[in-house]
Amino acid sequence: MYGKEIQQFLNDLAWVDDVTYYHSLRVAYLMSVFADTLEGKLLIKQAWVTRNEWVAAGLLHDIGKMRWPREILFSTEQLSAMESDNLLEFWRCEIEHPLESEKFILDFYQKTGNRFWERIAKGVAGHHENYSGGGYPYKLKGTDIPLLARGLRIFDRYTTMIEVKRYRLQAQEPESAMKEIRGLLGYEFDPYWGERILEFLPQTQSFPNLDDWLTEELKKF
Repeated sequence: MYGKEIQQFLNDLAWVDDVTYYHSLRVAYLMSVFADTLEGKLLIKQAWVTRNEWVAAGLLHDIGKMRWPREILFSTEQLSAMESDNLLEFWRCEIEHPLESEKFILDFYQKTGNRFWERIAKGVAGHHENYSGGGYPYKLKGTDIPLLARGLRIFDRYTTMIEVKRYRLQAQEPESAMKEIRGLLGYEFDPYWGERILEFLPQTQSFPNLDDWLTEELKKF
């Protein structure tokens, strides 16, 4: 029902930036497997969020980065080495990208009127909110942050840690990434869902062919 639309959005993202595209697929893959380990019920009981909404948020959470200036999106400079003007521009883009992703999805919601897109937009908008407050863009805290966003926050951070980036050629070991996340439960991350996700992550130390996975996954939408 929504697979063709999601595929087109992702095709556009891949054309602009394949690094962000594959990051999004890794996040969504982990979220899909996590949902399946709980028989797809993890969210329905808690907040009326379906498995497809959960996975779609993972796929589309960084779609707003398509609107980043190319010199920022493709920069290979480490943050510590950036000139002050470039650093300010980077953080402006970083803080605004959840809003850009939200707007991108809400524009489609307004065209279709389908609440599926509205719920994804809210989850995507909150994927950099901190559980204790102080995140961005809306400075929400605790359970005021949509459950979709609280879960996405953890999977996004973990995946970012274990990836090689343009600005960071050394990936973090999964065990180190999980330890860092555990130390931030209750501050950056929802402690309840954080514990559940940390119990799950050691089961997923490798990824399949992500393009093949996406093809099969979108058949479920």
